[in-house]
Amino acid sequence: MSKEDRKTRESLVLFPNVHMVMKADKLCQEKGIVCQAIPVPEYISSECGMCLSIKNADMVACKALFDQFEIVYSIEN
Repeated sequence: MSKEDRKTRESLVLFPNVHMVMKADKLCQEKGIVCQAIPVPEYISSECGMCLSIKNADMVACKALFDQFEIVYSIEN
């Protein structure tokens, strides 16, 4: 999948550490939100080497969930 295809279908959610990635992934699974933990692409710099790939259609629910559980994140579109 090209970088442009990824932008139109999903967003990458970056976290400051692997612990946050694992916590966010678990919360998404519990709420039925499909996500995938993947290595951070080379074109993005990140303190943590992992991120979550989440469908754009699920981003509003993810943001609310992450904010509720005080998970620090940033979104790369």
